Amino acid sequence: MKRIAASVAATALLIGGVGLMIARAELAGPVFIAGDRPVTIEEVEAKLKADGWSNVTISREGRYIRIAGYLYGKPERITLDAETGRLLANDIDDDD
Repeated sequence: MKRIAASVAATALLIGGVGLMIARAELAGPVFIAGDRPVTIEEVEAKLKADGWSNVTISREGRYIRIAGYLYGKPERITLDAETGRLLANDIDDDD
């Protein structure tokens, strides 16, 4: 009986761990600033300028940095996780 209970507990932990990894992978987008570390507004501004952005507006909302501007003449919006330097896979859009 103890073996069955231990097997069930181990399976539940394994499934929970895999589920957590999948959830984290879905939230993490591509790298914007390398290093998986917190980034500053100044670093973001420098990266945007180097990448060809213009007329940039940057706002901080909690752990996220919202960026709007023009990339090669086309309007663009991205959201960046300030804790990791990664883009959000699904841009937060509250204009609806």
